[in-house]
Amino acid sequence: MNAVMKTLGAGLALGLSLSAQADGQLNVVSWSGYFSPQLLEKFQKETGIKVTVDSYDSNETLLAKLKQGGTGYDVAIPSHQFVPILVQENLLERFDPAQQPYYASVVDNLRKPSWDPEGGYSVPFIWGTTSVVVDTATYKGPTDSLALLFQPPAELQGRINMFDSAGEVIDTASVYLDIPLCSEDPKQMQQVLNLLKAQKPFVKTYSSKAGSIRENLASGEIDMSLFWGGSSMRAREMKPSLRYVYPKEGVMAWVDNLVIPKGSRNPDNAKRFIAFLSQPENAALTQNFLKHQSPIKGVEPFLDASLKDAPELHIPTGTKVLFSKTCSEGAIRLADRVWTNLMR
Repeated sequence: MNAVMKTLGAGLALGLSLSAQADGQLNVVSWSGYFSPQLLEKFQKETGIKVTVDSYDSNETLLAKLKQGGTGYDVAIPSHQFVPILVQENLLERFDPAQQPYYASVVDNLRKPSWDPEGGYSVPFIWGTTSVVVDTATYKGPTDSLALLFQPPAELQGRINMFDSAGEVIDTASVYLDIPLCSEDPKQMQQVLNLLKAQKPFVKTYSSKAGSIRENLASGEIDMSLFWGGSSMRAREMKPSLRYVYPKEGVMAWVDNLVIPKGSRNPDNAKRFIAFLSQPENAALTQNFLKHQSPIKGVEPFLDASLKDAPELHIPTGTKVLFSKTCSEGAIRLADRVWTNLMR
């Protein structure tokens, strides 16, 4: 809770100051479609703060926006491997959430994580896995390997979507090739490029826009995509023949985090919003909407029944799960070269 809130009641002037703050704005930039209207309405009703949401479709786009000075954003939601980059670039405000009461609700293994070891800059918002979703009405064969995505059978060729985010695509290709994540070896990255170039003629679209991917899967415009677990569940609810795959090579995992960009005009409102989102009942609203896994304890009583046994949210025992890493400058340069070459 912020300093103004702590001293509420100390005097009429402070009370008026808080009231004026509560009637203010909050400018959020996030992955597209991350907030249910119900959640934002609830926050506005409780606080009087109106939330405006802008969106991006890759961590790289967010980094570019913030480096350019943003447009007055108060809250952003980068993936975990980008938090150290944003801190290093001096693009985040330190607000020490680990010292706030709500931080106790964060699941133990995501408190003070490796990407924010002091809990100074970020609070986990949602987490999940990245793998392959395929329409089993079109494809009847085995789904136990990432070969399905990178060396697709005839019935899926030209029916595939890949993310347009270099990091996620290169990470998944590295998992398939059994190459270390964030490799600095040019020969290994050449293998990644060769794989992605060989796959490219079979790729119909490169997009990370979750809503568009879901609609295209449901309508049959595409039959397979690199996708996130919760988003795949939402797609399956539209088209039951869709299956989320747990390949033998493993799946990538990610954590999206709430942060306050440097120069936020409404930092107190940002802190209130982050505390609000970290309450179990509100975190459950987020999970019910996005279908990904929640990093907040105590959400279970508030969850929709459909989440209890959804295969997209329950990773099979023995599945290799790899969290994306924060790459070195050398690895980032190599990855950028691979992506630029691929997109020519």
